[in-house]
Amino acid sequence: MQKISFIIPHKDDPLLGRLLSSLNKQTRKDFEVIIVDASDDNPGLKTTSKWIKSLNPKVIFAKCGRGTARNIGAKLSKTDILVFVDADVVLPENFAEDLLEVFTKNSGLVAVGFPIYPTKINKISRIFYSFLRFLDGFSYRYGKPRIPTTCAAYRRSIFQTRFFLDLIGEDVLFSADIMKYGEALFAEHIRVFEEPRRWDEGSKILKNFWHYIPAYIANLMIILGLHNLMMPTQEIKKT
Repeated sequence: MQKISFIIPHKDDPLLGRLLSSLNKQTRKDFEVIIVDASDDNPGLKTTSKWIKSLNPKVIFAKCGRGTARNIGAKLSKTDILVFVDADVVLPENFAEDLLEVFTKNSGLVAVGFPIYPTKINKISRIFYSFLRFLDGFSYRYGKPRIPTTCAAYRRSIFQTRFFLDLIGEDVLFSADIMKYGEALFAEHIRVFEEPRRWDEGSKILKNFWHYIPAYIANLMIILGLHNLMMPTQEIKKT
């Protein structure tokens, strides 16, 4: 029986194959892979064809935002634990094994976040990712976890009534919104690696910094307890 669903929102990312390769090397194989592809001309299909025998990924083509893509994947999943992971991420070989152990030992957990490291290290990426790891770790200590969906794991049960929004900073808002359902853990021993494409050159810093400003504003509102002002009613009617 499959234990984990890896849900990958994808759009024209040449690094998707690298992520699938890291999934194929997992020490545990009891998981499913769901790719929600918004790419032009469906290039993701060519990438996934290599992994049909080993991973048997489900590929759903949908022109939608990243939040909606995650919601589609959650609806189609058949496991209790959902891992949302970006296409430019590399997972360690024991990721699935260690994650299952974390959830098994902590029945009250509804969410798990991970320390993010760059796949390529230079002065800029070292400083930036060190700061993000500090920010993420500290957010758990003051009871308002910041869980970026670069890679994040959740209990499937919370998606009976909650879902992601299509806006920048949606992962931070989602983190705060689900805390009423249980606990969150920062799994410091499970390292996740991301391609530092926004921060591998000094010239890209100012160009891409705008991407994080809405997320930091949302994080500040969470700290002040004002984040509910940004959250619409999300109760899903049961049929």
